[in-house]
Amino acid sequence: MGDDPTDELLQEIASKHGVALNRQDPILIVQTMHARLLAESRSAQQAMLEDYHKTLEALLERWGAETKAKAERIVTASLTATTETMKAQMATATTDVVSTIRNEVTGVLEQTEMRIRAAQTIGHLNLLAALLLAAVIIYWILRF
Repeated sequence: MGDDPTDELLQEIASKHGVALNRQDPILIVQTMHARLLAESRSAQQAMLEDYHKTLEALLERWGAETKAKAERIVTASLTATTETMKAQMATATTDVVSTIRNEVTGVLEQTEMRIRAAQTIGHLNLLAALLLAAVIIYWILRF
């Protein structure tokens, strides 16, 4: 008796409403149709739910791919900008270093040139002094 829902329905109607129905009563046709419609509706809703689930999964997958592509573009642009900035800073730093080295070398060369001139001047003065001394010695030797 527990397997057949019709028997349970007949007992429930009899107990609640005080009306005894039999299995051939036309009202049971409505109950059978109602049960069938509910089952069909349940299966249709389940199919729609599965379709919606597939659609959501496809959307999530597409959004994930689009988000990944956008993130990759942002990272690539950031790396490109950072690389360009780094190149510009390296060029500026290299120019500054070259300028500093050039100034230092120029300063050292100027000091070296001044020392060479001073050494030449001293050399010329020494030569002149030696010539004068030699002239004085020769004069003194020739005079006596």
